[in-house]
Amino acid sequence: MKQIEFNKNIVCFDHYKIEENPSLRDFLESDLLIELIDSFKEKIIVVLGWDGTMLRSIKENYEKNMPFLWINFWHKWFLLNSRDSINPNTDFVERKYPLLEIELETNWETKKAIAVNEIDIRSGNWKMISLDISLTKKQSINIEWDWILISTPAWSTGYNSSLGWPIIPHTLNAFVITPKAPWKPKLQAPVLMRDDEIIEIKNVWRKNMAEIYFDSVEFFKSNEFNLKVQKYKDNIRLLIWKDYLDTWDSKVLSEQGFLEK
Repeated sequence: MKQIEFNKNIVCFDHYKIEENPSLRDFLESDLLIELIDSFKEKIIVVLGWDGTMLRSIKENYEKNMPFLWINFWHKWFLLNSRDSINPNTDFVERKYPLLEIELETNWETKKAIAVNEIDIRSGNWKMISLDISLTKKQSINIEWDWILISTPAWSTGYNSSLGWPIIPHTLNAFVITPKAPWKPKLQAPVLMRDDEIIEIKNVWRKNMAEIYFDSVEFFKSNEFNLKVQKYKDNIRLLIWKDYLDTWDSKVLSEQGFLEK
C-alpha cells in the first residue's frame, strides 16, 4: 500500500491496482480529490480501494486518531462509500468502530497486535484443540473444538454469519465468540459479550498445535500460550455518506433474511 500526504492529510491506495483500475488513477490526479480533502475542517485519512486496502490503512494509521474516509474502487463492502456519491458537497456522518487488541504470551516471548475484523484460533495438524476461555474473573468454560472466532460488529457479517450466528448491529457495544464444530459441549452456542470485557484463552492440550490469525493473517503457531483479547483503547472513526446510512443499516437485516417493505 502506498501513502501520500496532502497538507498533513493522508491518502492511501494500492499502487499495483492502478493499472487494473484507470478510474483510481484518474481520481488520484483529479482536482476533486483536493477539493474533497479541503472541504473538511479536520485532517483526514482518505482510503481509495477495497476492503484489503482499508485493513492495511488501519494497521498503519490507527494510532493517529484521525477520521477515515473510505471510497470504494473495487468490490462493495459494508464500510466503503460509493465513489459515485463523493463530492465536496457530500454530507458525511462520523461513526466509531472498535478494534480488538491481542496480547499473546508464551514461555519465551510476548507479542501484541490489532485486529479490525476478527481473531481466529484454529486447530493445527488437523487435531482438535481444548481451550480454557475466561470471560470475566468469575466465569469460564472449557471447550474442545476445531476453530473459534472472536468477531467485532463490523465483521459479524463474515464467517460468524456463515456459521449461523446473527449479525451484530454495528452500533452495539459487543463482541461475539463463535465456535466451529464444537465437540464438547456439543451444542455450545456463540457467546455475545460486552466489549469492555477481557477474554483470556489458554491452550489446555499442549501436545496439540493451535494456529492464531487476526484478520486472516497468520499471527502465531504454538502448543502453549496464554492469549488476552480486549477492546483497544481508541475506536476507529469512520466518515460515512449520510444518505448511505439507511442503506448501510438495512444490509445488516437483509443479510439475515429481512426484506424491504
